[in-house]
Amino acid sequence: MTRLVVYGRSSFCPDMMRWEQWLKRNSVEHEAFDIDTDQEALAKVVGWTGHMSVPTLVIAPDDGFDPIEEPSPLPEGRGPRAVDRGTMLTEPNPGQVEEFLERNGIAYSEIPGGGGGLMGKLFG
Repeated sequence: MTRLVVYGRSSFCPDMMRWEQWLKRNSVEHEAFDIDTDQEALAKVVGWTGHMSVPTLVIAPDDGFDPIEEPSPLPEGRGPRAVDRGTMLTEPNPGQVEEFLERNGIAYSEIPGGGGGLMGKLFG
């Protein structure tokens, strides 16, 4: 079995705002780590992406926090933004989260009347 682990941050970040808006419209079980307060989580994200790229969504084993399979390498000369690496998705674009979760067998559900407002319309 697998689970979703999300590496994020508590300081201002537009990509985290989009993730938080997605969570207001959808329910998904996940384990969260804050790279602003957890040095081990920060080191993992920088090691995987080369940057402090958040949110970084990871498909991990039920008893772990690292990818269940080694993520595909980043394309040459390309940053991690919106690159689906199989078991890892960093700084996703609108619509990528659902496809990533479905392909990896992670259940989520839309929250009836879920928030979002203008931000949800812009980034959902």
